[in-house]
Amino acid sequence: MEEKTLLKLALICSLVGIIALFFISERIEIKEKNINEINKDNIGEDVRIKGIVSRSTDNGKIILLDIVQPETITIVLFKDTDFNISTGTKVEIIGEIDEFNGKMEIIGNEVNILS
Repeated sequence: MEEKTLLKLALICSLVGIIALFFISERIEIKEKNINEINKDNIGEDVRIKGIVSRSTDNGKIILLDIVQPETITIVLFKDTDFNISTGTKVEIIGEIDEFNGKMEIIGNEVNILS
């Protein structure tokens, strides 16, 4: 094959692959879990949880939220903007499960206020 033909074929395949990945990524949904289902086997997994904020602590660069379902888990949020959330607010958190000092926590990537 000529070099120009190979280049065109490579570009077409790349474009088709990128478009396919876009449509596939639209269909991927992060699984919702209850806090009592989270354990050390889940470390590194992305998760979606819903609950009520029972405590909010702003440490400057990070915010720690305790979320209750009736079980409680700590959510770690790295601040990049002003973020204020009050106790009693119902939220949905999307983030990655991690462990710190022997306790399970979620490194939050997205916070949605539900009420």
